[in-house]
Amino acid sequence: MKRKNKKCIIFGGGGFIGSNLAEDLLTKGYFVTVFDKLYFNKFNLKDFINDIEIIEGDFFNKNDVRKAILDKDIVIHLVSSTVPENSNQNPIYDIETNLVSSVNLFNECVNNNVSKLIFISSGGTVYGIPEKIPIRESYCGHPICSYGIVKKAIEDYLFMFNKLFGLDFFIFRLSNPYGIKQNPKVSQGVIPVFLYKTMRREKIEVWGDGTVIRDFIYIKDAVECIVKSLEKKSAQKVFNLGSGIGHSINEILKVIESVTKIKPDVNYLPSRKIDVPVNILDSSLARRIFKWKSKTTLKEGINNLYKYFSKNLKIYDK
Repeated sequence: MKRKNKKCIIFGGGGFIGSNLAEDLLTKGYFVTVFDKLYFNKFNLKDFINDIEIIEGDFFNKNDVRKAILDKDIVIHLVSSTVPENSNQNPIYDIETNLVSSVNLFNECVNNNVSKLIFISSGGTVYGIPEKIPIRESYCGHPICSYGIVKKAIEDYLFMFNKLFGLDFFIFRLSNPYGIKQNPKVSQGVIPVFLYKTMRREKIEVWGDGTVIRDFIYIKDAVECIVKSLEKKSAQKVFNLGSGIGHSINEILKVIESVTKIKPDVNYLPSRKIDVPVNILDSSLARRIFKWKSKTTLKEGINNLYKYFSKNLKIYDK
């Protein structure tokens, strides 16, 4: 394959989203570098590990970031030290680790003449409790968790760096991605967690009555749009990236039962203040600018993940 001769570095590239991005970038002919923490688990990269550069380091260390970014054309920022569920427990830590380190990354991008930066933000938290559904990018919400507030602040700094220093960027406010390479043993991602627990016949805990509605997007669909954006110029900088279809938690459980032929064992718990009742993204701007659309239905995506877990279940049982 003829390479595009552009060097991409993915900060947080060993994880679920990053490894799927790395694989797709390789097929499109990019040179790919994955930056992740020291001694990170490289299971997600095993199928193409010899085709990429791997850098292990500390994203919160300026020197590590500076060295990693040398000669790179495109930077993709996926790193976060918190998740929505725990960010309110210590918002100072959230700010110190995620906001400060992101601003440092932007400085290094300017100093090294990076041609474009892609930041994966959060379509599920930056809007807070929306007044209208589906949510458009222009909606100015008030996040109700530190995670969303910090993501929004990082976005604003990107606009500042663009205005002052000419750093080109795109922001993708991702809905709830799910799919292959996703770890069911972490706290984020109801679909992999519920699917894994159902396959293992373990009890599932649901906060509230299961009527909370979310926008779920299959990872390959999301990655396709992000990769398309690397070669695109646009005055629009912020894009929602979701399926545009809302599904309740109870619907997710029904689809899992349909795919696995196992009835999930569910324990309903009191609802939480951080849980927005409904979140569905309007992704029409991304569809128009990048000539893209979300193709994978919820049942197709869960079935793909079910097959993936069936082959790799012992890896996650450790």
